[in-house]
Amino acid sequence: MTLPSPLDDASLPNSIPELEAQMALLEEERRACEATVRRLCETERPDEGICFAQEIHQARQRKLQLEVQRELRRVRINRLRLDANSMF
Repeated sequence: MTLPSPLDDASLPNSIPELEAQMALLEEERRACEATVRRLCETERPDEGICFAQEIHQARQRKLQLEVQRELRRVRINRLRLDANSMF
């Protein structure tokens, strides 16, 4: 499944199940980023010159991007539910 641009709200689907599926994928990838950061931090040995600052930074940035994308989908779901409730 291809995820739309995080800043392009119009490209988000209007289907709650599809949004929820995308959120699950994003959460899975976010957890993988967290595991990567944890693994890199545990294997760093600054006293031996083994540092992964750039890789850790990139993984943390990706994690934050995923959190924003997930939040956009959560907001879209809430808006769809609100719109559905206002019809009644």
